[in-house]
Amino acid sequence: MPQEPPPGALSSAFPPPPTYYTHFTEENLTALKSHRLEDGTLPPDDTLPDPLCYLVPPPPPAGSYRAFGEEWMVPERYPSLEEAGIRQLYPPTSMAAVAAANGGGGGGGADKGKELTVDRTVELRRLSKSLLLNYLELVGVMGMAPEQFHEKTADLETILFNMHHLINEYRPHQARETLCLRMEEQLERTRRETEENRKAVAKVEDILAGLELVAKRADAICGGDGLGAGREKKVDDGVAKARVRDVEAWKALVGMGG
Repeated sequence: MPQEPPPGALSSAFPPPPTYYTHFTEENLTALKSHRLEDGTLPPDDTLPDPLCYLVPPPPPAGSYRAFGEEWMVPERYPSLEEAGIRQLYPPTSMAAVAAANGGGGGGGADKGKELTVDRTVELRRLSKSLLLNYLELVGVMGMAPEQFHEKTADLETILFNMHHLINEYRPHQARETLCLRMEEQLERTRRETEENRKAVAKVEDILAGLELVAKRADAICGGDGLGAGREKKVDDGVAKARVRDVEAWKALVGMGG
């Protein structure tokens, strides 16, 4: 049966891949098929010989699991300070935290996810002042009894952990506001593009209307009114006179030849 890696075994920034992949050979895969049950499923990994037990996917983790030297909760959630063994210096921010502080008692499941009206800004300012005061006390201790610095540094560490945890509780709010901002930017970009398209359509319609007006003027010039008819009549008269002149010129030529 596969063993859990020791804590911190994969704490490297670029850890090597697990060695389980070396067991996925053609021989082992063929041997694993012979161990399949009648319904086609694989038996539990603890009933298979080594190294076939490494080819069976492990069951989904329950509670928590370790990856890259860190412990992750299942389902994924942000652990409380009490679960990390750190004293919480500000009031609970949700009913779930109140229930955990009271030993699991309290309201129903619907109320556990309810947020309490805790002003995190006020709490962060209060913790900042406490941090500055404890730092000044640490400076005094280091000047009078340096060997007693452990208590003050522990207090400073607790305050910093509380501030860090309180700030991290803003992460869902930050993600929600960031998503709203991106959606507003996308909506504004879409509106701007739509307005530009409308302006382009209006410009094309103006150009087409101008072309239509030019066509109407051309029709009015070429025909359809008295001026156009008069010009056509002048052209016809000119053609007729030219034909008469041609006929007279031919007659004169013929007479000269005779």
